[in-house]
Amino acid sequence: MSESETETEYKQRFMARVAAARIARNLKQWQIAEALGMPQDKYKQYEKRSLLPHHLIGRFCILTGIDPDWLVTGRGQKPMKAIQLVAPEVEPVTKPKRGRSKKAA
Repeated sequence: MSESETETEYKQRFMARVAAARIARNLKQWQIAEALGMPQDKYKQYEKRSLLPHHLIGRFCILTGIDPDWLVTGRGQKPMKAIQLVAPEVEPVTKPKRGRSKKAA
């Protein structure tokens, strides 16, 4: 936290970085909450009202693939959006229908 930054500003920016890290990986709140072992409502607080506890920062950074220094200070590389690979549309392959084979007489 810089000297000119107030505690409230720091908290707001930290919570915004938590949300940005999750969104960059295309993860839902419930997915992060489940991985951290808590209900979604509890995790939601960490993006809106309170700071992510220090004992969860390491695990959160691993789950989202971000640098802990960036999460805590805002300095360093921001998380990049996950690349979503889209396969070209392919028609489903269906099995040929099996008919009764006729034996030659």
